[in-house]
Amino acid sequence: MGTRDYARIFRRSWLLIVVFAIVGTLAAWAVTATTTPRYSATSAAFVSSDAGGTLNELTQGNAFTQQRVNTYAKLITEPIVTEPVIEDFGLDVSPGAFAGDVTVSIPVQTTMLEVTVSGESPAIAASVANALITSLATTVEQIETTAVSSTQVMLDAAGNPVLDAAGNPVPSEPVPPVQITQVRFAETPSTPVSPNLALNLAIGLAAGLALGVLAAILRDLIDTRLRTLDDVEAVTTAPIVGAIPQAPRSRSGSILAEDDPGSPTAESFRILRTNLQFLDVDGPATFVVTSPSSGEGKSTVTTNLAASIAATGVRVLVVEADLRRPQVHNYFGVEGGAGLTDILIGRAELADVVQPWRSPNLHILAAGRIPPNPSELLGSHQMRELMTQLQERYDVVLYDTPPVLPVPDAAILSRTVGGVLLVTSIDHTRRDEVRSAVIALEKINARISGVVANRLPGRGTTSYLAEAYHSSSTPQREPAAESEDNLSDFEQFLRAPGGGAPLDLDSRKSTFARSGRRSHRGHETSP
Repeated sequence: MGTRDYARIFRRSWLLIVVFAIVGTLAAWAVTATTTPRYSATSAAFVSSDAGGTLNELTQGNAFTQQRVNTYAKLITEPIVTEPVIEDFGLDVSPGAFAGDVTVSIPVQTTMLEVTVSGESPAIAASVANALITSLATTVEQIETTAVSSTQVMLDAAGNPVLDAAGNPVPSEPVPPVQITQVRFAETPSTPVSPNLALNLAIGLAAGLALGVLAAILRDLIDTRLRTLDDVEAVTTAPIVGAIPQAPRSRSGSILAEDDPGSPTAESFRILRTNLQFLDVDGPATFVVTSPSSGEGKSTVTTNLAASIAATGVRVLVVEADLRRPQVHNYFGVEGGAGLTDILIGRAELADVVQPWRSPNLHILAAGRIPPNPSELLGSHQMRELMTQLQERYDVVLYDTPPVLPVPDAAILSRTVGGVLLVTSIDHTRRDEVRSAVIALEKINARISGVVANRLPGRGTTSYLAEAYHSSSTPQREPAAESEDNLSDFEQFLRAPGGGAPLDLDSRKSTFARSGRRSHRGHETSP
């Protein structure tokens, strides 16, 4: 993943990340609130030895003391030291558990011991810390004291041996080689050392954010459906020429561009119509309208786009080229029993089956009877001849075809039209489906004119429409400084304000037909 992918994930899942952060913070607060406070108290002891008076004796004594300090630091948590303290305070705890509450440290370059005791009672923690120093001193005195050898006798003030009643020298008292002196007494703490509310909240927030980011990335890896326009841009280089908001369920299947021209959906189709002017269509204004898979609303886009273009006075024909599951004739409410199939098998002429819809500018060629071999019919010589004839008679021809991935019908027709409009459905189409559809079309050298993002969520519809119209992904080609006599009629009606005022029909048809014939012959290939 690149920086752009992570930015897209964060924009899409920022709310999920925020929720995880809040939950982590609340969990940390709850743990802190339910945790019993603990206090700690520290006492200190100084370890010394009788090193003698010479330099050599002092050096040896210092090394001996350093070794003993390290030993005592470990000895203080042993049962020989801790059990007397446990008994004195009547603590209901084992020596092992008690040792877990004791921490011993040795300050650098010193012969001191610092003993820290933690517990739920601040007074007991301080008393136990002091008692451990006392117990350690007593234990060390017992185990470190050595008996005086026979040559060691007690001397009087004058340095003479002290004799007993029998006249024998009196042995001296055994003296420990080291002494432990408590130099700091632990005081009763006033504030607990745990739980630390600020620290716990920071840890909870950081953990929540980390889990939120991981959840967002995992969600993006698992759920590959298109969610935003950014998702569409991430999977194809084709421009987004249309952004259609989700129509109300009650109006599903209706032609809102005609029935409800003031609705946001109708306005989005007018924007789609206008955006087509930026497409560098090198050939006839004939488009295959398809989608990667089924259920993405390609037929709805076809019918509404056709009605929107026809409203400007341009002659438009919608060809129901989906010979497997035709739906266009149902949307328009026209007869679907005869149509394209009948023409291709020679049972009818074009004039016999083309049906007008509400105006002389919009005509429908229904699919007719569903054949057993739709791919063969669409790839036949008769179909290519019919497509040439249609582009001569109409200014704009829209072919509603089956999806690209399940069947080859759309690919067959895509080779002999001016461009392909690929319809995707937000929250339905998957990214790998879009990639596969684009690859399939590119393999046959089909020209993908643009992508239509259909069924955008109702929230923020206005911003979606604005983004679709002004997005940098839409080709911003500056109009050439040429007279309108040099422009095709399709470009003229699209460049006119509001989608173009009606032009002279006869002049428009003849000019467009001549351009269409030249381009169609240049793009035609064998099926």
